[in-house]
Amino acid sequence: MKQTERHMKEILSRDIHMSQTVDKRIMDTYHLLGKRKTRPKKNLGAAAAIAALCLVVPGVVYASSKTEFFQAMFGNTTKESHQAIPREVDTGKGYTTDVILPSQEYVPVDEAKAEEAIGPWVSEEPLEKQIGSHTLRIESFAYDQNGALMYFTLEREGGVTALFGDQESNMAKGASFTEESDFYFTYETEQGIGGFDNIYIDTVKSTPDKMFCYSYILWSEPLSAGDLPCLVLSTYPCPRKEVTEETPVETEKIKLTDKEPIPVNTVDMEENGYLEYSPISLSVDMSKGFGLSLEEARDPYYLTHLEIVYQDGSSYVVADTENNVANSGYVLGCDTYYKTMFNRLADVEAIQEIIVNDVRFPTVPK
Repeated sequence: MKQTERHMKEILSRDIHMSQTVDKRIMDTYHLLGKRKTRPKKNLGAAAAIAALCLVVPGVVYASSKTEFFQAMFGNTTKESHQAIPREVDTGKGYTTDVILPSQEYVPVDEAKAEEAIGPWVSEEPLEKQIGSHTLRIESFAYDQNGALMYFTLEREGGVTALFGDQESNMAKGASFTEESDFYFTYETEQGIGGFDNIYIDTVKSTPDKMFCYSYILWSEPLSAGDLPCLVLSTYPCPRKEVTEETPVETEKIKLTDKEPIPVNTVDMEENGYLEYSPISLSVDMSKGFGLSLEEARDPYYLTHLEIVYQDGSSYVVADTENNVANSGYVLGCDTYYKTMFNRLADVEAIQEIIVNDVRFPTVPK
C-alpha cells in the first residue's frame, strides 16, 4: 500500500478540528495535552537478581515485563512530581506566549493491584520490527474502548535519530518524529478508528542508542467489540524532510494485540450526564448535564475540573484548571467528548463518585 505524506497527514488530522480561539486557549491554559519526568537510579543488585530469575523461570519474564509496564505508565519511579511552572513558549506562529505548565503528581503503583485490575489484558509477547537502521520493540500494550497504553523501545547503533524527546518535551507536547526519520507510525484499529498519542521519554533510563518510551493513546471513537488496535507504520526511501507528493510511501498495518479490551464502566444519567471509565481512562459527553451549547461542548476548554472520589474519602484530581493541575497522561477532545488517559491506575471498585465541573456522577449505590 502506498500513500503520500500529505495524504497521511490528512488522515491523522481529520477528527480534530479546533478554531484559532480554541488553539489560543489551549496554549494559554496549557492544554498542550501533556506529560511527565525522570526516574531514580535502579538498584543494580536487585536488577541482577530479577534477571537471574528470568533465566531460570520463563514465566517470570512476562511478570518482569509487566512490572516495567505498570511502573512506567502509572508509577513514580519513572516520573517526578512538580509544582506549576510559569514558562514562555514559542507558538510556532511567529510569537511567544506566557503559559503555566500545570502541576503534575505521580504516585507509587501497587503492582499486585495493577495485576488484578488490568494484568489479564496486558500483552505478554513483545513485538519487534526492524525499520531501516532502527529497531522498534513493543514490550507491552493494553487498551480499552476509549484509549490505550504502549511501552516500547527504539534502538539504533550510533544513536537514535528518528524520534526526539527530552525533559522539556515530556512537560509539553511529548516526543515527536524528526525530519531525519525515514519512517513514522500512528495507530488505527482493524475497522479504521484512529488513535492519537502523547509519548513520554524516560530520560534517565534512555541512552543515545536506545530510547525507552511510554505512549498514552486515545481513540477518536469508541471501539466496537472485536475491533483490535494496530500500529500503522509508514516507511520512506528518504528522510521525511525530502518527502514530496511523488515519493512512494510503504504502509504496513501491524496488529498490536490479540487480547480483549479492559472492561469499561458506564454512568448514564440520560440528559443529566453520561460518562465511561476504566482503570486507565475516562470519557465524558460534555453535551449532557453541563448547560453548554453544542459548540461549547466540543471545546475541551469547558472542562475545568475532573476528580475521582473514593469511598474512603480520598480523591484523585485529574484536572483542575483554576489551580493549574493536570494529572493525566493525555487529553483529547473528539466531537462532544472529553477524553483522558490517567497518569495513575484508578481503583474502579473503590470509586464513590466522579465529579466533572459541578456535576456528580455516582458510581456506587447511595
